[in-house]
Amino acid sequence: MKKEKMNGSMKYLILVFGAFAIFFTGYPHIWSIYQPYAIKLTGWTQGQASMCFYLSFVTFVLGNIVGGRIQDKYNPKIAIVTGGAIFTASILLSALALRPSPVMMYLTYGILQGFGQGMIYTTIISTAQKWFPGRTGFSSGVIVTANGLFGFFMAPFSRALLAGKGIQVTFLVVGTMIGISWILASIFIRNPRTGEVAAAVSGGREGAVYEGKQYTSKEMIKTRKFYFLLATMLFGLIPYLILSPLSQTVQMDRGIASSVAVTAVMIGSVCNAATRLALPTAADKVGRIICLKVVLVAAVIAMLLLIVAPSAVTTVCVVLMYACYGGIMGSFPSLSSSIFGMKHSGENYGYVMFGIAIATLSAPAITNTVLGSGYDMNVVFGIGAISAAVSFLFLILLERELKLERKK
Repeated sequence: MKKEKMNGSMKYLILVFGAFAIFFTGYPHIWSIYQPYAIKLTGWTQGQASMCFYLSFVTFVLGNIVGGRIQDKYNPKIAIVTGGAIFTASILLSALALRPSPVMMYLTYGILQGFGQGMIYTTIISTAQKWFPGRTGFSSGVIVTANGLFGFFMAPFSRALLAGKGIQVTFLVVGTMIGISWILASIFIRNPRTGEVAAAVSGGREGAVYEGKQYTSKEMIKTRKFYFLLATMLFGLIPYLILSPLSQTVQMDRGIASSVAVTAVMIGSVCNAATRLALPTAADKVGRIICLKVVLVAAVIAMLLLIVAPSAVTTVCVVLMYACYGGIMGSFPSLSSSIFGMKHSGENYGYVMFGIAIATLSAPAITNTVLGSGYDMNVVFGIGAISAAVSFLFLILLERELKLERKK
């Protein structure tokens, strides 16, 4: 009985301190607050400064693959310590990288930060799922919710620190906080030993830790369902990624007060975080694909309303798209592990996350091409609606593939 209680406590400690470390992987999402200070100090162009953000997203995927492989084959602590050290060093060194040439900043805030974050992100999600095998949606939802909450709490903190102490001191303060977070996580996080999960739970489906075929990454990428899953993520994220950078501007251009536009983004951030937990937790009971279908239908509706509805509805659509983004990001870790198994879930999800990288690069290219060709934002929103609909079709193909596989 005492051992069961200890094991039960352990999995929640892993969840709490894992979420604390994942909280800081939301750092790139508030780069827009730092960007004016970096430009003022260095003389960079907007394009040069924005590249810091995009580079971190691309290398984030590579870090997920490497960290996931280390976690699956060796020990999650190795991935946490290595990735955490890289992440911390990248931010501390960013304080020294603010020079007329942005190359060093591309290396520190861009490449190294993304890679270090990725190693932590997939490792913690995968480990948490292994401790909650019958509630993978809940466990991964808690983790990714922490990522979504970063902007809500740290944006005002960073804004105050930037205004009072400058960007270099802010990097040093945040970098130190990041270091503390992964050190605490590394103390508790480990894979469950044989029988520990069964001893830690109270019943239900928790005992099915490695039920079904456990795909290696090489086996996974040879299946059609992997590409259906990848395409669902890619096209499902594009609507949010084309709207998010322009969410305040679009509202104000349509006559909505600046205060309302800012409030909408703040409420959207809360909804983003809430759906990251609520949707995958609900999916544990009602099914992951059906929950994701609801999200994609909502995304199509939001994009179409941005085109045809009165301008006052724009604010509602912005909040709805933030919620849809959270639902997608919260659902995919558990959906991926439910399809390809838990044993290699860390590295496998890293490959699935190539959908995020491609979507991140595609979204600004779509917006710039459309607006640069003389068309207005309604055309961009139309492309967003089509993209969400395409994602829905790929999800149906994935569902069909899974049903055919079960019949064999």
